[in-house]
Amino acid sequence: MSESSVEKLDHLQVLVIFDWRDGPIEGIARRRGGNSCWYFKLFAERLETTTLDDRLFALWVIPDPDSSILREEFGENDQGGHVWPVSGGLGSAKARSIVDELLSSRPGSPNLIIRTPDFVEVFGVWNVALG
Repeated sequence: MSESSVEKLDHLQVLVIFDWRDGPIEGIARRRGGNSCWYFKLFAERLETTTLDDRLFALWVIPDPDSSILREEFGENDQGGHVWPVSGGLGSAKARSIVDELLSSRPGSPNLIIRTPDFVEVFGVWNVALG
């Protein structure tokens, strides 16, 4: 993947967190200011004793209109990630249906693998070659 592609993903915003272990390990993210959302899940990690753990995440693109619904409900205000299931009136029936499908399906091969310890900085991006 080109250097410009890494720049495109260098400011990720975690919208919804499904699982957490010293940081989000499964959930929904988007590029800050971008339209596309991705389902992410921890793929591999190397535990570190003096710094943040080195983590690889698999990302699957969430197609529109599902991506738009999730972005509108969870990504308009830069409040940080919402822990699922969300409270306080967030999470319409449609958003819950999208999330339920993400969590119950086997998504197949991811679109991307990224290297980031905490979603603040992305240190590498790889396209997943199918075939």
